Order: sequence, then structure tokens, then C-alpha cells
Amino acid sequence: MRIDLLGPFEMIHESASTEGRASVVITATKLRQLLALLAVNADSTVSVERIIDELWPDGPPNTVKTIVQTYIHQLRKLFGRSFASPIGTDLLVTRPEGYVLAVPRNNVDVFRFQCLLDRSRDELRRGGARRATELLREALELWRGPIATDVTSGPALHGLSVYLEELRLEAVSLRIEADLADNRHREIIGELRSLIATHRLHEAFYVKLMDALQRSGRRGEALTVYRELRRILDDELGLKPSPEARQLQHEILVNQ
Repeated sequence: MRIDLLGPFEMIHESASTEGRASVVITATKLRQLLALLAVNADSTVSVERIIDELWPDGPPNTVKTIVQTYIHQLRKLFGRSFASPIGTDLLVTRPEGYVLAVPRNNVDVFRFQCLLDRSRDELRRGGARRATELLREALELWRGPIATDVTSGPALHGLSVYLEELRLEAVSLRIEADLADNRHREIIGELRSLIATHRLHEAFYVKLMDALQRSGRRGEALTVYRELRRILDDELGLKPSPEARQLQHEILVNQ
């Protein structure tokens, strides 16, 4: 079983024996939300209290624990129909304090993304820019849109979506950093301009664009980017550019 949450919710059954794959459809809103919560905590116990907080953030109904048990039973029936016995019935395990979705974390795209991002950081620290780029491209290819776009989100899933979006931007920034280290500065200028247009307050993209432009011999344009960064930060946040941005501007001025 594979669950993809970086975009529209998908649960996919991949059969090694038949070399086939099929999507398992869940239409009930609460069941999809419960399965998403279990999936982002795969192989770990999710307490009943946490399930209740996620599914009923405005206050649970009086019979909430019975309803949760009913949802768990419905998921087990779905797994039993969709996956070969005994695998299907063993996917959802009851623990004294809650429930565990017993699938490897690598079967959930959220964890694969985080693993690839961690590996890319290690490669960059070791100076392996090209390998880091490959890992980051693989990580970013997992994203088909915002996390669980078609799943209702309570506090836990909403918080996770915000966190993962920050990680996605970090992955983009690291991939650009790796491209710069691999002397691909000319190739990424257009992408950086697009990122700045979308993320106007994300200073790291301005700094990387300045770096790419000055490496390409376009120092005047790099200084224009710095002036735009300084204006936007002042107008919208009342802040000055970071020491890193100011240092890069100084280096560009000195080297003109």
C-alpha cells in the first residue's frame, strides 16, 4: 500500500505478483481525514484524543469514541476488500492508547520527501553538488500540489501542511544552491525571477539571483535586484536586507 499526500489524496495498491496497481477510493470525508492523519504518523501510535482533536476541532459529539471506533472498523473493512488477506486486516493495528497504520514510512510520500531532503543536505555538506541536485529534483517531483488538497484539515494536518510548504521552499532553495555550486548559474536565472515574483518576501531567492547574475557578468542587474529587495523589505516589513545580502552587494560593487 502506498499513500500520497503531497497533492490530491491517493491510496494505491501495488501488486508485485501481478505487476499491477490500482487506486483505492475513499469518498467519506472523515475517513479520508482519519487515514491522512494515520498516514503522516505511519508506524507510530496515534492516540484517540489526537484523532478527536483533528476530526472535531470545534468540539466532539457526545458519542465521539464510538464514532471513532466505527471509522476504524470501516477502514479495516476497506483494507480487507482492497488488499490480499491477511495483509489488509493487519494494516490498522489497535494499541491500548490508540491506533497504528502499520505500513513502512517509505510508503508515504511525505516521509520519502523528508528523507530525500535530509540526504541532499548531507551531500551538500560533503561537496556533492551534483548528487544533491539529483536528490532534490527527485524530492520535488513528489509534489503534485499543496498537501492533501482534497482532504479536510484539522489542527494537525493544517500545521503539517504549513511546515511541509516551508520544507518545499527549502528544497527549492537548496537545489538552486547546488546548481550554483555546479556552475549552472545561467540556467537558473529565469527560474529565480519567477520564484521572486511568487515569493516576494523570501530573501534567499533574491540573494541567489544576485549571485547567479553577478557570476554571469550581469552585475548591474544584480545590483538592481538588491535595490528591489531593499525597497520591498522596507515598504512591507520595515526591515533592512540581511548581512548576507549586504555583503554580496558590497562584493559586487568592489568587483565592478
